Formats: sequence, C-alpha cells, structure tokens
Amino acid sequence: MSYSLAFSQAVFTVLFVGDKITQGFYDFVPTRELSAALNIPTPTAVKLLGQLASAGIIETREGARGGVRLARPAAAMTLLDIFLAIEAGKPLFRLDHTLRATGARPTRAQQAVAALLTDAESAMHQRLAQTTVAALLTTLNP
Repeated sequence: MSYSLAFSQAVFTVLFVGDKITQGFYDFVPTRELSAALNIPTPTAVKLLGQLASAGIIETREGARGGVRLARPAAAMTLLDIFLAIEAGKPLFRLDHTLRATGARPTRAQQAVAALLTDAESAMHQRLAQTTVAALLTTLNP
C-alpha cells in the first residue's frame, strides 16, 4: 500500500479541532495542544495543518490566541476532502510491476488485477465522499 499514516492523522486532527470548537473550549485550537493530545510530533502536525489549510479545510491564526479551526461547516466537509488534501495523486496500489512472463495469459492476468485494484480504490473514494466530518463528530457522543 502506498498511503501514509498522515491521512489518519489528518482525520483525527480535523475531528479534534471540530470537537473542541463545538464544545466551546476554543475559537482556535492551539497547535501545541492538538499535537500533544493526538500524539503527533509537532513538525508532522505543522505539515498536516499546512496541507489542510491549503485545501481550505482549516484556517489558522497566529499569536497568543492563535491555532486552527475548521474553515467551513463540518457538514460540508467529507473524508474525501481530507484524503485529497493529504494523499492527492498517490495511488493506493502500485501497478507498475513488470512481469517477466510474456504472452496473452500473463497480460490478461495483469489487466484483470489492475482493473480489480483500480475499482477497489474507486470504491474507497466513493465511501469517503459519503462520510462527512459532521457525521463522524456525532459518533463522539453516544
């Protein structure tokens, strides 16, 4: 698999920020608290936050009362939005393996496997697009 831990970390980051602000703890969640609570090294958190901000998922503010908050309503944000902010252009499955075997059967096998894996990745994208951040936030309160 080619996807990194960063996507999961980004999802937890967005949920943490959304939850803290919804509960009224902050206008902007401090990066240091986010990093500590989620056990994400500060340099990694800063990189993730930069990617999320560039994608319009979060907004940041500098200074003593600075930090991060969601840039738009959680109901208008899907996991696919977060995924594309972090993993854009990276395939889940590598399909660049060259077989030494030649002929029609190995070629058909390679085509069948590529089609299956491409379909699996497409299904994952569809599922992520169906899940909003708001829906995940509702699971935090039983």
